[in-house]
Amino acid sequence: MTAPQPTATPARPPTGSTGSTRSADGSDDAEGEKPSHWRRLAPPVALAALLLVWSNVVLPALPADAILKALFNVGGVAAMVTVARLLGLTWADLGIGRGTWGAGLRWGGAAIGVAVLGYGAVLIVAPQLLENPQLAGASPGALLLRGLLLIPLGTVLAEELAFRGVLHGRSVRSLPVRAALGVSAVAFGLWHLTVALGPSAVPLPPTLQWTSALAVLAVTITGGLALGWLRHRTGSVLAPIGLHLGTNAVGIVAAGVALAH
Repeated sequence: MTAPQPTATPARPPTGSTGSTRSADGSDDAEGEKPSHWRRLAPPVALAALLLVWSNVVLPALPADAILKALFNVGGVAAMVTVARLLGLTWADLGIGRGTWGAGLRWGGAAIGVAVLGYGAVLIVAPQLLENPQLAGASPGALLLRGLLLIPLGTVLAEELAFRGVLHGRSVRSLPVRAALGVSAVAFGLWHLTVALGPSAVPLPPTLQWTSALAVLAVTITGGLALGWLRHRTGSVLAPIGLHLGTNAVGIVAAGVALAH
């Protein structure tokens, strides 16, 4: 007579288990049930829409004062970051966690260095390429204020914290990285819609105005992809801030130098 063999007992869920799983955005879903594509896409799209209302409705309604608009952008993104933190995004989600500072500063500093060398070379070889009729008549002090303060704070810092900080940080919680990069890049391009449809430095016929506007959108969307890739590559918002500063702030200072000579 052989001894009875022990029978396997089915594994039991840990005590306190409710049979549900927590999704990437922190919500509870039934076991085995994944959030729908539209449910995952809705929060990033809603956040992007809020940014577009801000840039294409709120800011154009303000008086034409660069300092006032810079202050509104800084105040708006400060409120946005505060709300994002209250809703559960971490400093790492926002791209400003301490562990990412080193990589962000290295990549961002390199981007600024390349921009300085590039604009410097153009100033030496062909300064006329940097002349911008829209800057004609601006005093050196006004250009310095714009290039060293208003653009770095009111444009670069505000936009990077909004797009590569809050929007990217929220998007990657519910979307694949490529989709998150696409959402933030398209939103970044449409953020410049009012500028793209505005008057150009040189008067253009209607057909060319639309061509020019589409070109501006294409360039800004491509730029948004590059900035988003830097954010993803380094985990830090400091890297895209460096690239953005290099193209915008360094560019306007170089244009001012070209006009002065």
